[in-house]
Amino acid sequence: RKAWKSGLIKACKDQGVIPIAHTPLDGGFATCAYTMTNPSGGRAGGKFPYSQKKLEKWQPLTSTMEAVQSRVKTRLEKEGREQQQMMKDSRAQPPQINKDVTTTQIALNYVIAKGCVPVPGVKTVAQAEEVLG
Repeated sequence: RKAWKSGLIKACKDQGVIPIAHTPLDGGFATCAYTMTNPSGGRAGGKFPYSQKKLEKWQPLTSTMEAVQSRVKTRLEKEGREQQQMMKDSRAQPPQINKDVTTTQIALNYVIAKGCVPVPGVKTVAQAEEVLG
């Protein structure tokens, strides 16, 4: 966020430089795993990486990302049904499209849409698969 507010991203674009976004998921915060109702992110042990104050402040963003996730999933399902209908008479199989879009993927797509290359940190195979879609 600081890079956008400071004008750094715009300056990079003006110079033809593609910015690299380090930790675009803010240590997991932008994945929407941590919320007011789930401050531990589903982890056992009761240790909360983010304060209730921060979670409360960013709750509107979390809600918006979850709404976008739902709308994208609905759109992809509709497009998939339409594509199957169009290819019904064809022998070719429609391409398989992942319709299980996550808030993590929404956050990374936002970074890409802003013109940056996200470099998310992953710690598990499941996280890597989620990032790859």
